[in-house]
This record gives sequence, C-alpha cells and structure tokens, in this order.
Amino acid sequence: MKQSGRRLTNGLLHNKDFGKRVVPTREELKVKRRTENTAIIVARLISMSLVLAASVAALPYRADVQESQRSQHATSAEEVVQQFYDWYLHARLPQPKRQNMAKFRKYVTQRFLKRAMAPDVDAVLFIDAQDADPTWADNFSVSKATIRGQQATVQVNLNGKEMKYRLLVTLGRENGVWKIDNVKGSD
Repeated sequence: MKQSGRRLTNGLLHNKDFGKRVVPTREELKVKRRTENTAIIVARLISMSLVLAASVAALPYRADVQESQRSQHATSAEEVVQQFYDWYLHARLPQPKRQNMAKFRKYVTQRFLKRAMAPDVDAVLFIDAQDADPTWADNFSVSKATIRGQQATVQVNLNGKEMKYRLLVTLGRENGVWKIDNVKGSD
C-alpha cells in the first residue's frame, strides 16, 4: 500500500500536498482496527500476567500458613516427639545450623534451641549424651504423654543394637504448639 504524501490523523488521511482531508480506504481502516485490537489484546495479556504473577507469589505463603495451622491444632505432644526424633535420628544427630533451622524451630522451643547452640555445650542436648548408637533411628519408641497444664512429659526409649538409652522429654507450649523444651537421659 503506497502512502506517499499522506498521513493518518484521527482516522482520516491528510494529503500533504494539498492539505485536504481524504477519507481513508477500507484497507487502511482494517489496518487501523487490527492495530487497535492488537494493542487491546496486548494490554489485557499484560494485566492478566501481572495478576497471575501476584497470585503465584502469594501461594507459598498461604500453603505455609495452612500447614502451620494444621500442625498447631492437630499435633499432640507424642506426635511432636515422634516426628522430631524420627527426623533427628535418621539425619544422624545434626547440629542446629542455618540449613536445618526451620526444622528445629518447628519442634524445639526457642529457649532450648538457644541452650543447645551455646558454644560451651559439649554434649548433644537432644539426646543428653556424647555418644550415640546409629541403630536408634529405626529402634525407638515414644510413650503416651503426661500433661500438666502447659507442660507435657514423654518418655523415649532408644533401643539400639549397641546401646539402650532412655530419654525423658519435657515439652512446653510455644505459640499454642507443643515443642521440646528439655531432654534428660538415663541408662
């Protein structure tokens, strides 16, 4: 389409040579409509993309909140101890560090975690010992909790091939959730 000397303004073509208004051709109007429709479609796609991106960004937070609410309402003192020691013993007694801190915070009170991380502690406070039996991970049992107000006590029997050991785990409520607050070991 040749447009020498003509320009489109407000839907009408102007002839530069004569300054007269020229009615656009049917083809020129189609091109103009396609361009406008394309601009509308692009604007809608951009707005939908922004809404979708904002929704996706909010999803992990909502999932974490839902998981947290489930564990706050449904987890008993025994379940907390069972889940913690199942993870802790299978992970081979990890020390609280940045990469596993979320796991520790889920099961252990801030007070006990701070004590376990103190530089002068020479024992593993979560088993109250310096030595461990690697077979404990698959050979431990958790007793029913004794609950007195905001405190619970659970006994954990570690029945390894080389060592048998008993833990008395004390739990307290932190933000409405049972968490391990102290561990005392005995043979």
